[in-house]
Amino acid sequence: MLARTVATLDHILEGRLTLNVISSDFPGQQEDSAYRYRRSWEVVEILKQAWTQDEINYDGQIYKLKGLSTDPVKPYQTNGGPLLYFGGYSPDALELCGAHCDTYLMWPETKEVLAQRMRDAHARAAKYDRILDYGLRVHMIVRDTQAEAREYAQELVSKLDDEQGRQIRARALDANSLGVSLQSKNRELADDEGFIEPHLWTGVGRARSGCGAALVGSVDQILSEIHDYMKMGIRAFIFSGYPHLQECEIFGTKVLSQLKTCTLAQEYGRVPNQTPATPLGVGDRR
Repeated sequence: MLARTVATLDHILEGRLTLNVISSDFPGQQEDSAYRYRRSWEVVEILKQAWTQDEINYDGQIYKLKGLSTDPVKPYQTNGGPLLYFGGYSPDALELCGAHCDTYLMWPETKEVLAQRMRDAHARAAKYDRILDYGLRVHMIVRDTQAEAREYAQELVSKLDDEQGRQIRARALDANSLGVSLQSKNRELADDEGFIEPHLWTGVGRARSGCGAALVGSVDQILSEIHDYMKMGIRAFIFSGYPHLQECEIFGTKVLSQLKTCTLAQEYGRVPNQTPATPLGVGDRR
């Protein structure tokens, strides 16, 4: 049913569908990390069979399927189905991403830390003769001046009760994940105003789990930050802000209109025997 639903959505969107593979616990369940990533590994392999073969025949540790017809489950994108985004930090997570996914999606950390995460993911993908794209999920607070942006950032959390924020984070299904703990560590390392880099602010993570930092600055400063990420080899971005509509309009008119966008080519990770491109500016992926 999942394969059929994805294929249907892909046809509706005429091949623009991408999927984000998340390996958190299911509601009411709690499994160890290795099991969760093994489950995701098998689901991805089964989906790819459904999208590319006439039958599903799978003998895994968790799922065992034999002789299931895949008609009509073929997606609009014929080169293996929709692009798969994936985020995770454990060895099992990196192995899954390197073997099967297309874009390694990261949460905001210092550029030095992001660079090392990209190297680690690149090395895992190289084992499978594959090349990954890299993505960054980050919130945005952009104003005409840096002072205005910083003032709004502080206003955004000015009435937040930290205990209430802790309770909100604890309710999330990924509350105990390694990625969430690393976002919490960023807040501990930040300065008195919540910054771990001149324009990377961790205050937004006081009230939500998952992606817990925002780029804060003037239009020129935010454009410069995005271009720096692009030079590192990051090509996919997922931006958001609070309130959603207001920040979408500000970012869309002031920043997005000045960015040159590109299409993430499926060929990168899916054609074997390519010479792997090196991220982080050593072999520029732009």
